[in-house]
This record gives sequence, C-alpha cells and structure tokens, in this order.
Amino acid sequence: MAQRTILIQSKAHLCVRNGLLQIETDDKSLAIPLEDIWVVIVESHLSTLTVSCMSSLNEAGIGVMICGRNHMPNGLLLPLGAHSRHAKIVEDQLMMSVPMKKQLWKRIVQSKIENQAAVLREMGIDSSPLDEYAASVQSGDKNNREGAAAAVYFKRLIKDGTRRASAQSAALDYGYGVLRAGIGRAVVGGGWLASQGIHHHSVYNAFNLVDDLIEPFRPLVDLIVMSYGLEDPLESSDKALLARVFEHVMLIDGKHCGCQQCIEVVLSSLRTAVLEKDPSKLLLPRLEGLEMVTVE
Repeated sequence: MAQRTILIQSKAHLCVRNGLLQIETDDKSLAIPLEDIWVVIVESHLSTLTVSCMSSLNEAGIGVMICGRNHMPNGLLLPLGAHSRHAKIVEDQLMMSVPMKKQLWKRIVQSKIENQAAVLREMGIDSSPLDEYAASVQSGDKNNREGAAAAVYFKRLIKDGTRRASAQSAALDYGYGVLRAGIGRAVVGGGWLASQGIHHHSVYNAFNLVDDLIEPFRPLVDLIVMSYGLEDPLESSDKALLARVFEHVMLIDGKHCGCQQCIEVVLSSLRTAVLEKDPSKLLLPRLEGLEMVTVE
C-alpha cells in the first residue's frame, strides 16, 4: 500500500504523540500513523511544528519539505544515517568507476527520453524523433541526446512560452519539488550519500544523486500538469493534486506499481548494480498513463 503525502496549506500545529502525527487546526484535529506517511509538505507560514516533532518525523524516516513565501518548495529536511549499513553503502558508492557511472547515466537518460515520448503520445502529439534519440544515447550521454530531446519535447508540449517561462512553469516546478523530496527521502533512507551523484556533481548541491534519479520520473509530473491543465496561479486543489504524484502507477521490472514503490525499486536495483558492477541491473520506470493506486 502506498504511503501518504501530507500537505499543510493553512494554519495548523503539528506534533507527534504515540506514533501519530497530530495536525491541529482551529476547527478540527487529525491523527495519522507515522508509518503511513511518506512526505510532509508544509506550505503555510502560519503553521508551527517543534524541534521535537521534526526529530520524531526524522526518526520515522519521513521527509519534510518547506515552502517559501511564494508557496514554492525551498527546503528539505531528511534523516541522517537512516540505514543500518549506511557506511558500507556509501563506501561502495564512492568506489564506483567513471565508466560505470557513464553507463548508469546512459540508462537514466534513455529512460527519461522514452518517458517524454510516452507523454507526447498520451497527449496526442507526434513523439518522433524522441524514440530515435533514446536509442542513440551514448555512454555518459556524450552526444547530448538529453538536451536534444528536451528541446523538441518542450517545444511540442508547451504551445505558448518555454519550459522556464510559460503558464505551466509554476506547476511543473512545484511537482518536481514534491518529487525531489520523495526521492530524497528514499535515497537517505536507503543509506546513500545524497551529495555523491552519478552524473550531477556540483559542490554546491547536497542532492546530486537525487537529481540524477529524478530524471526518468519528471515526465510523470509533466503529464499530470498538461492532462489536468494546471496553470499559474496554482490553486490549493492543484497543489494537492501534484502532491499525490507518488500514487500514480508506473511500470518497472514488468510490474505495475505506484511511483513511490518504483522509486524504492530503482534504489534497490542501483545497489545491486553497484555491488555487481553491472549497470544493466539498474531498473527504471516506464510511464503508462495516469492510473493511480489506492491509498487507505
């Protein structure tokens, strides 16, 4: 069963009691078991949560995303050393060879482009030459098929404006932020060093590995935004819809499962690929529409 993403959009006080996240507002109180929560997104600047609450959420392995005054994600709180074999996993991660990283990045870029092509087909738009670009990605994407595909993809997907300057830009950024928080939670929970990427390597980025692994999942956000016609200014209901990105079904290793489970499979398979020094062991998601899993 998929865990829940909790979105706090109005004044509330959050605390943890007896293994439950208590959300108290002026007119109601809600209690949610910590084991049922994937990520908490705090958007309202009128909300309060104590250090004790944040510590309890971290101990439960729950990611906490904070939004700025513009209501866009600007901070992420994740637990440290959440995995019992953290030191060994990081050691193996740091020992990855450059050729290994380049082959892993090739697979990630191929998956991203294939999913971008799937988005265009879902929207009734010609997907060529994205399929050809995906098939021709070289080791480390040295021929920049990712950039070439993005140029074609966003030009066809967004009719007025560009990826960075259009009516859909805010919705895309919000969705990517939510997705990044969830993947960050899984990366840290899996014992990985989030700052040590496969391809991304900025010394100013604490989430290089997260920004590598998010790429094949970005098209899912794109499809949600375009299918539901989400545009700036975003309504509360729009953000609530984007916060449910982890409930959407994708295909991985021949099985249909929620995005959240797909993320966990990706990280588990990455561990296998690193241990066996075999990039083909990395499993990546395939986008197939907007079906959603059931969250109780």
